[in-house]
Formats: sequence, C-alpha cells, structure tokens
Amino acid sequence: MALLHTLIERTGMKYLPRQVDEEGKRHYLGAVSYTSEFRRIEQLSRRQWDVEPLVSQLADFLTGELKTPAGTMKLWRVQAAALAEIAEVNGAFCPVGVGDGKTLISLLAPVMVGAQRPLLLVPAALRDKTLRYDLPFYSKHWKIPANTLSVVGYSEISLEKNADLLEAIAPDLIIFDECHYLRRHGAGRTRRVVRYLRAHPDVYCVALSGTVTNRSLKEWSHIVQWCLRDAAPLPAKWQELTEWSMALDADVPDEQRPLPGALKKFCLPGETPRDGFRRRLIETPGIVATKENKLGTALRIFASKPAVPREIWRAIDKLRNTWQTPNGDELINAVDVWRHARELALGFYYRWDPAPPKDWMAARAAWKRYVREVLKHNRRGLDTELQVWNESAKAPHREWADWQAIKDIFKPNSVAEWISGFALAACAEWLNEPGICWVEHIAFGERLAEYSGRHYYGAGANEIIDTKETSIVASIAAHSEGKNLQRFSRNLVTSPMTTGKAWEQLLGRTHREGQQADEVTCEVFLHFDELRNCFETARRDARYIEGTFGARQRLNFVDTVVD
Repeated sequence: MALLHTLIERTGMKYLPRQVDEEGKRHYLGAVSYTSEFRRIEQLSRRQWDVEPLVSQLADFLTGELKTPAGTMKLWRVQAAALAEIAEVNGAFCPVGVGDGKTLISLLAPVMVGAQRPLLLVPAALRDKTLRYDLPFYSKHWKIPANTLSVVGYSEISLEKNADLLEAIAPDLIIFDECHYLRRHGAGRTRRVVRYLRAHPDVYCVALSGTVTNRSLKEWSHIVQWCLRDAAPLPAKWQELTEWSMALDADVPDEQRPLPGALKKFCLPGETPRDGFRRRLIETPGIVATKENKLGTALRIFASKPAVPREIWRAIDKLRNTWQTPNGDELINAVDVWRHARELALGFYYRWDPAPPKDWMAARAAWKRYVREVLKHNRRGLDTELQVWNESAKAPHREWADWQAIKDIFKPNSVAEWISGFALAACAEWLNEPGICWVEHIAFGERLAEYSGRHYYGAGANEIIDTKETSIVASIAAHSEGKNLQRFSRNLVTSPMTTGKAWEQLLGRTHREGQQADEVTCEVFLHFDELRNCFETARRDARYIEGTFGARQRLNFVDTVVD
C-alpha cells in the first residue's frame, strides 16, 4: 500500500483503494492531479514583497510621489508594496491584516493605473464613513482622485432598481474593499459584478480584505481570477479547483480528503501541502499579504459567565429537547433552534405576534425553495428574488401562484419576549467602566441602553466614530467592520460570532494602530454550550485562515484564550 501511495503522488493517478468497510464496500481516495492548469500555476514567477531595505526605500519614494504639498503622512511598507504591485500588474489581491492600512490603498489605487472612472465598492455601513471622513481626511495628505471616484455600497448593486448601475458608472477600475462581501457565488451582488466583468474584460480589479475567507478556497478563488486573470495562482476550472479545495480546506472529513498529489510540488522539505500552497500564493506577483502582527499592544480574551436563573435553564432545556420556544411554538429546523438558543442566553426570544397561519408558512417555504433553485441554476441573468418573482409572474407556476395568492394575508411582526433580565444586569455592571458592549440583537441593544443609561449605536449611527462617551453599546453588524475605535480598550461580546473572519474584524476595531493602552481585553459570554461551540468554530476558522494566507489572526495570538 505504501508503494501505491508513492506512485499516486508522483503520477497524479486519480483513484486509490483506501479500505474495505464492514459491508465489503470499497472507499476510494483521490489525489490532486498534475494537469496543464497546475503546470501554469507552477511556472508563475515568484517574489517576496517585504525584502529590506528595498520595501522601505519604495515607501519613501512613493510617499514623495503621491503626497500633497501639505501632506505630512508617510506610506507604510505594506501600503507601498500593494500600490507598486497595482501599478506593475494592473490589479492586485491584497489579504492584508485588519488595521494594516487598506483604506489608503483603496483610495490611491486609481492613481497607480491612471483610472478615469474608478469605482470603490464598500460595505453599506462604511459608505457614509468613506465619504464623510476618509476622503476629506486623506485628501489633505494624498493625491486622491476624489472628483472621479464613485463610492457605492455592496447592497446597492443588489437592488432591483440598480440592475444596470455598473453599466451606468462604467468603471475602468473596480476596487473591492472588504472583498469577502463577494464570496458567495449565488448572491445578487456577485452575479452582477461577474456579468459586468465578462462584458468588459479590460476592467482592472483590486481586492482588499483582512478576512478574505471562512473555510474554503471556493470563497475567494473567483476574486483572485478577477484581479490577476491568467496570472492567478488557483485553477480556473471548477473541477480542478474542487480537487484543490478538498485537499486544502478546513473541516473536510479524512475519508473525503484526497491525497495532496501534485500539490507536493509546491512544498519544501518538511512542509505540509497547506504550507507549500501558502508560499506559492503569497509569493505570486500581484498578491500582497501581511504575515505577522506588529502591534505592541497585548490582547487578552477570556470568558464571562453570568449567573443564569432557573427559568432560563428550563427554557433552554425545553428548546433543546422538544424544539419548542417557551410559548410552545414548534420549530422546523436546527438553525431556528440555534438562533433561539442565542436569544435565550440573553434572557429573551423573538416571536411573531400574531403567529402566522400554517398554510401561509407552507406556501412561503415552497416559494423560498423555488427561488433558491432558480438562482442557483439559471442562465437568464436572474440575480435576486424580486427578479425571479417578476419572471414567474409572466409564466405562473404552482409555487408562485400559491404564494401570490396568500402572501398578503399576513405581515410578520417580530417582538421580543423577555423572561429574565440577568444578562442586562451583567452588561450594565460591566459598563460601569469604559468600554464597548457588542450586541447582536437590536432588541437587546435597545433594552440594555434603557436599562443602563448608555447610548446604543445601531445601524447608521456613524457618530460612534466621534463620540466622547466612554462606555457604549454597539451593534456588531453595524460597527464591527471598518471603524477606528482604538480609543476604547475594553470589549464585551454578548453573542460570540461563528467565524474567524468576524472575530478578526471586531477585535481589529480596538486592537489596531493608534491604540494607546498596553493591553486590549475582550470578554465573551460563554455560559451555554451553543455559545461555546460558536467560539470554538471561529477559532478553527482562524487557524485555517492563518494557515492559508499566513496573516496572523488575533484569535491565534491572544495572550490568554478561553479554555
């Protein structure tokens, strides 16, 4: 068997008998093939962007070229390297760390390629910040083409009324800030970007994110292709990408993971396939990835476990054992059970008031399934549920007709049903000292603000950037990306996020350049198994992200972690 394993890894043979189970069925283990596409990637040139003293000299030179006469700022090394790659390659893929200067890279990228109609795509929550704060501030120091730069939120290009927005702007350069917003192939925003780039193959692309991926190559391979085209270090063919993904992704069961096969050609002695792939990736021209955290401030994360009253334990046990909410509503899938468990962990749960009719629920579920299938497989340019609805109205079918006939008889109205204020009391006490209490649920954030007398910063509350308050309540969804909040050094996360990407973003709001404290702390509620499992999943993600790109993840280098 050892000889066969050696043979398959050298030749790229497709299948190898692995074992025979108790029923006599053979299980087969494949290997990554050595194909013409693999040879293309293998032969791509290599370089290291952070070689000294060259990169520091580059930063000095580009600073002199790009700053305004009154400018006093200086480019960081990674910023200079990224801008140089953009000029050299006419595009770039930059998985640089949170707080490593992506904003300035995105604003100066048009200068490096001479773009006439640059478009900057940002998360919707950051559009106002970009226009009101970033552009005016950086334009004082740098030659930013503010008059020609269009700034659009990702959610805007998903709207039905904006189906032709990209064509109307006609960008010759698209900068994807926080490019992980385009990781889902089936999302309307991703489909519209793909359609525009196919129609305009000469458009340059620059992608930036400190948290590119959660768990798979497939979440970002298409973005690399947009930026680097034929020089991308990932297979363009879906079948080959799937082989690589199965061999390198996190959380692939051992019985399904193929042998590394051709991927071992990337490895130096002693390296794992993921080590070799990471080196091949970050040494590719056009890719700039930061490797380590150089912030001097320590970071500590530790558990907070408030005392849970009996009525909450009873509600959680009922939910786990019967899939019923405290008021007796039956849940139909595990995701709903998990969602309600996170709510009950804070002393409340959401319910619809009044409850929906059963036939309304059935028709809604059938329509949603139909929409998912259409968006997954259609070749008619349909990107959103509304477009599927309009197409279905022209040629009615059962799912559309049933839902159209009944959808307006009920309007969902979510209300928060409170069982206990134990979590509110714990958070209010925590807020007696300076810090940010991060919340997932609007109802909890609003109730906590009322209970504690602190201000709740929800969606659209960009005054969080300038507030002089020392203790605040902040929405995770609205403010855990792109905001500079380093004047705070204490954090409390009431609902732990499930991805390493989300944690890296949130921790990077306070653990970043400009932090004056010697230590940044983050307490996290972990008083139920559902919460602990979320945190452990995120830690696995962080290890995968660091193993893929090399960029240090905060969940991996914390001084004290949750056991």
